[in-house]
Amino acid sequence: MTRNSPREQAEGLVRLFLQERLTNANEPPGVREAVVQSLVGQVETIEKRISEQIGQLRSPSSQSIPDAYFIDEEEAENALQYVAAGIRAARAREGFLTADPRRFEAGFAFALASSARWALLEESSRVPRPKTRHHLLARSLMPIPWQDHDDEWPPPTAVDLQDTRNFTGNDAEPVRVTEKPYNGWVQLGMLERQATFASTYPEQPSRQLLISSGLEVTDESIQVDSMPVGTNPPNIWLTTYDHLLPGIDQSSAAEILADLQGPLSEMANYQGQRSAPHPHRGVGLRPFTLLPRLEIVAFLDLRPESPTVRHCLVDDQGPALVGRNWRGFLIHNGSYTPLAPAVHGADLIVRPDLYQRLEGALDKNRIRSGINVRHFEGEDNDMEGD
Repeated sequence: MTRNSPREQAEGLVRLFLQERLTNANEPPGVREAVVQSLVGQVETIEKRISEQIGQLRSPSSQSIPDAYFIDEEEAENALQYVAAGIRAARAREGFLTADPRRFEAGFAFALASSARWALLEESSRVPRPKTRHHLLARSLMPIPWQDHDDEWPPPTAVDLQDTRNFTGNDAEPVRVTEKPYNGWVQLGMLERQATFASTYPEQPSRQLLISSGLEVTDESIQVDSMPVGTNPPNIWLTTYDHLLPGIDQSSAAEILADLQGPLSEMANYQGQRSAPHPHRGVGLRPFTLLPRLEIVAFLDLRPESPTVRHCLVDDQGPALVGRNWRGFLIHNGSYTPLAPAVHGADLIVRPDLYQRLEGALDKNRIRSGINVRHFEGEDNDMEGD
């Protein structure tokens, strides 16, 4: 196999870490080439140092990439910022002068500056693992007992609810929050993953329990293997609903909700989002983040909290809809590796008076309490990427 040249490796670093921002800035003339040239002479040093960094952070037998900010990303970022600082001067030398230098530089700064806003919002929304969940999921509050006791696998929660997709009767009542300061709020949706590494001594495969629950609206039967949450970009935490759905107002949102079919909560999909970090590198992203449907936000006339520092939408009375996430129960793979959280979870909760309004708009009789519980053994559970 032919080894890539230093220039090819430098170009690869730019594509890996800087491509999105250069594209958003409409490829400023000369910037990409200047960054590549800056990195070419550092390739050998970067290779040596990153090997040392990985060696210090994982055991010799491990193949996982440690959750850390490595020198390759650091030097690519340094090169971009150094080059970008001279854009206006470089353009001036070529005869391109600007009448408004501040606006010129601000435009490039917005597109090229490093931002961890999505990761920061997630971290600011982290809470101690809450007990709020459907009462039939209560046994899942004791996470991964199968790590030490083979007779606990598969976990009783997964066995009992394996073929259940909707709760009925009294079990179908909405889940109420039990933690302060949100006592009595309604949980629109919840996701939690519990997972363990494979181990050699004792020999044991990787195992995973995935729980999803949430309120959904449907007039038809639901596929057993589906989940009671949807997917959508996370922009509603930062942007008002009328920018995301131009022309919508409370009245038109109410009409949409009257015919709505599907979950009330959705998983955030960060693909294509500006400044979304790599899920498994640097500041990273949580495996799950929940957000409300846009039509619900429009109907309730909610807006992002100002300043926006967490997953929270407000109205004139204060916090109205909140997204929480959690992680914990540190474990390892039986080797000399850093501990990793075995539990990752998220939920979405709404103030009770607003939920009462939602019930009226959706028709209480159409709202179902959905559930999906899955368990896996001996499959790649992606823990090493967390």
